[in-house]
Amino acid sequence: MNIAFPAVFLFLVVLPGFLFRQLCQRTEVRTFDHTPFSAVALQALLCAAVANSLVSIGVRAFGYQIEVGDIVQLLVGGPNALVALTGRLTWLNLHPLAGPGYFALTCILSLAAALTWRSLVERCGLDRRGASTASWVRGDAPWYYLFSGLDHPNPQDIDGAIVAAVVEFKEGSYLYTGVLMEYEVNERGELDRLLLVQAQRRKLEQDRRFEAGAYVDDGNRFYPIAGDVFVLRYSEIKTLNVSYLSLTTNGGEEVRATHA
Repeated sequence: MNIAFPAVFLFLVVLPGFLFRQLCQRTEVRTFDHTPFSAVALQALLCAAVANSLVSIGVRAFGYQIEVGDIVQLLVGGPNALVALTGRLTWLNLHPLAGPGYFALTCILSLAAALTWRSLVERCGLDRRGASTASWVRGDAPWYYLFSGLDHPNPQDIDGAIVAAVVEFKEGSYLYTGVLMEYEVNERGELDRLLLVQAQRRKLEQDRRFEAGAYVDDGNRFYPIAGDVFVLRYSEIKTLNVSYLSLTTNGGEEVRATHA
């Protein structure tokens, strides 16, 4: 027997588990831990076992029987197993879609279960910080939860985020600020770039004046940066501050307010 067949077969068997494990949680890490006995691999194998068990039980209702013994014999029995399983192979020739259909069902089931589970978690807020279920269902996406404001006490009031970042140059430090349009992470899930609109900057030492027990704003401290989208590299940022933007209706007009 071709040695590649068992490898391909086992790959198709465990593929549904890895699909479920990859899509059931929001994650910013694009690299995958391929260590055989890592927690991720073991969870994926467990999910694959569940998916295959459910599909195996389900196809019985349509008259199909999964013969586990024949599968094991085919994988480890060598050339002699082909002779003993001639009848089974003849049946596969008559029903060529049975095998691909089984693996397609396991993958579809895993995809549907993963997307349903993820939607349920996000809709019910099970992944919010402070929830008793957060440690089990919260994905590895810290920047998403920070910028989206999902950990804010009133996340339903958050309509966006305003970031303020300090960048150092030879001539001094500058404070850049703008409305966050999008952000990008690298394959390890580390923040790579911030894409800002309505960006502006000022020298860091040009802070607000404190007079009569209150800060006095001076609109001349900042000057707008020309362009539609300003790209700020995270590697150049020394400190980062995030304020949440809430758009509320007051007399037919939109009012902007920030929340710490």
